[in-house]
Amino acid sequence: MVAVHIIFYGLVQGIGFRSHVRDKAIKLNVKGFVKNLDDGSVEAIFSGDDENVDILINYCMKIPLSKIERYDLKEIENNDFSGFEIKY
Repeated sequence: MVAVHIIFYGLVQGIGFRSHVRDKAIKLNVKGFVKNLDDGSVEAIFSGDDENVDILINYCMKIPLSKIERYDLKEIENNDFSGFEIKY
């Protein structure tokens, strides 16, 4: 099990990015959340099986209409999330 905090920068708001992330996370049984930030970036925590978290991160790079310029990722203590949600 792994948990990561990640912030995506680039064209990631106003294009359904969070919904894509949530739907894929649920299919992969990855827990956590995704949230828009005021600076135009998107913050997320992904917690789950190492392989599925990697799959989800790679999926995020290919979400239609998005254009990720960069992302910052750091491992964190595993959080006890009961599911995956979009935070507002």
